[in-house]
Parts: sequence; C-alpha cells; structure tokens
Amino acid sequence: MAKLVSYLRDSVFTVRFLKFGIVGASGILVNMGILYVLTEYASLKYFIASPIAIETSILSNFFINLVWTWSDRSGVGSVWTKLVRYHIGAGATAIFVNYLILVGLTELVHLHYLVSNLIGIAFGTLSNFVVNDLWTFKHKRQSPL
Repeated sequence: MAKLVSYLRDSVFTVRFLKFGIVGASGILVNMGILYVLTEYASLKYFIASPIAIETSILSNFFINLVWTWSDRSGVGSVWTKLVRYHIGAGATAIFVNYLILVGLTELVHLHYLVSNLIGIAFGTLSNFVVNDLWTFKHKRQSPL
C-alpha cells in the first residue's frame, strides 16, 4: 500500500499527469465528435460507431502523448513497440471500462449515448494513465507496483 501511495504522489500528481489530461481532453473531442457524426449523420448505431471513435482517439492520443507527455522517455523502445503497448493498455481500458459503461448506461439506465460515453471515458482515465506511465512509456529501470 505504501508503494501505491508513493507512486500516486510521485507520478500522478505531476505536470505529466496534467499533460496527459490535456491530451485526454483532445481525445474526448475526437471520440465524441466522431461518435456523434457517425451516429447522427452516417446513421450507424452508437454501439457500432463507438469502436471507430475509440480507435481514432487512441491513435490521436498516442502520437500526442509520444511527442509531448512522455517525450523525455522517447529513447526507450521503438515507436511500434510503444504503439502496440499503448493499444493494449488503452484498448483494454476502452473495452472493459468505456465501452461497457457506454452500452450499459445507454441500454439499462436509458441515458443518452453521449452522456454514457463521457461517464465511461471518465472512469477509464486514471487506469489508462497508470498503464501508460508504468508500461507503454516506462523508464528502463522503472519497476511496476
């Protein structure tokens, strides 16, 4: 438990986390915009449009995080390795948190799909940061919790 508290103090409450939040906000705009356009104008069902919106925001966020949020760790691993790791981490968060909350709240609670999507994104944010900080963009000598 002390290691977790130390990690949160030293890694989460930092400028890096603020940058991650700013990148995440741009990802929310990408995700919500694509979800809305595909649902409202391309007449796709929200649960079909959502994976497309998620994937687009994952790619957008990866490249911005690579060159800005974790630019000091650019020498550790190839871009392709980081992209695969980012997809595994962000994809797991997107599927098991964002997407399930989106569908669950929309279908079971009857919230508007865009509201459900925002709630899902909010729940996935911290876990996404931790996965990326400890694994995707890790320091060579950084040990996991």
